[in-house]
Amino acid sequence: MKSNFLILCLQDEDDFEQEMNRRQDEFLDLFSLYRQTGLSWIKEELLLKAYQLHLLDPEFRFHL
Repeated sequence: MKSNFLILCLQDEDDFEQEMNRRQDEFLDLFSLYRQTGLSWIKEELLLKAYQLHLLDPEFRFHL
């Protein structure tokens, strides 16, 4: 079962920036894979990553 919780322990601004960069990279990798394959389970993962990015940065928006 998937959880909708996102728990992070960040020590400072550098930790936050590194975490954002890591999650953005994961998101972009999934987006590229989804555009190549169109598979529904990849779309679900992509939307989950987008939601997690939005939790970290409320300005982040994504629409398919």
